[in-house]
Amino acid sequence: MMNLKRFIMTNPQPLPARFVAFALLIPVIAAGCLTTEQLPEQASIMERTEKGSDRDYFLYVPSTYTKKRSWPLVIACHGTRPYDKAYAQIREWAHFAEYNHIIVAAPKLVASRGDFPPPADKQIALQKKDEAAILGIVEEIKRRYRIEESQVFLTGWSAGAYPLMYTGLQNPDVFRAMFVRQGTFDAEYLPFSEEELNPWQVTKVAYGASDFLRDQSIEMIEWLQQRNMFVQRQELPGGHRRIDPDQTWKFFSEVIKERPWIRITMRAPDLSNPRLIHYHLDAVPPAVKQKWFFGDGQTSYDATGQHMYPAPGEYEVTVNVALQGGKAYARTTTLRVFGTGGTNAAAPAAKGGS
Repeated sequence: MMNLKRFIMTNPQPLPARFVAFALLIPVIAAGCLTTEQLPEQASIMERTEKGSDRDYFLYVPSTYTKKRSWPLVIACHGTRPYDKAYAQIREWAHFAEYNHIIVAAPKLVASRGDFPPPADKQIALQKKDEAAILGIVEEIKRRYRIEESQVFLTGWSAGAYPLMYTGLQNPDVFRAMFVRQGTFDAEYLPFSEEELNPWQVTKVAYGASDFLRDQSIEMIEWLQQRNMFVQRQELPGGHRRIDPDQTWKFFSEVIKERPWIRITMRAPDLSNPRLIHYHLDAVPPAVKQKWFFGDGQTSYDATGQHMYPAPGEYEVTVNVALQGGKAYARTTTLRVFGTGGTNAAAPAAKGGS
């Protein structure tokens, strides 16, 4: 291990404050805070490679897995290597996942670096690579196993918050909720405006009262709140340490039970006729009725169908949804309709109100 005092004395350039704080705690971390107890599991941990990104990841599927039911999926993002790794994350989750019937994957990430964070442009480039890998891993697992679409979640510890936030915020239709455990934060690494975010995606940020990353966690919470995102916070006693998977899953379980999941899908199935849009509504609990407003004066009461737009342009699409139990919600998204040769897709962010 480097002699930090000697390193600082022999390097005249000032070090970033976050590095100094991190480095001063390396002996504490290495002393045992980040070691993962080797818990028993009923099934084997599998190591696989996602073909599209050529990215390795660890996967745990409970021994009780069956295709007769749909399973939740948790993607666990590791922190700074060598103090945390993908294998440490999967070992941490394996025993809990076995007895709580959860499929868990832990990808090997390139943007999880908390000690020497690079300039924003380089960090964002790394986060883009991790995003492609994580999305590819989710799709690969969905092809092999029966995954509940409304129960795919992201969690991460420490510097794992960098790829977690970048990937999760841009893909709210994939990840229903996120749990950041004592995470790093830098607003320059998240170049998103309020209009690009989905306020219905739930995020929880937990941090230690004496955690050296406490200020960054609070800054993350404030950044989300300023963009009208739904965020929960939890201050825990102690410093920078792991948070048990049961706390993470407790939060995700509360989201499943208490907050509806409503997803709008709008695509042009035939690129030779890009103004013909296929629309689809998914909702949990199921929708009793719905009404679409396509932004061109036309409406529909169907959950799924096709709509022909009169001309290319940008349209604000709203769907009013009545769910089982009597509650009503609205979801709004921006759809860009192109002419021949373009690609139509709803904007990744959706604004809505209950």
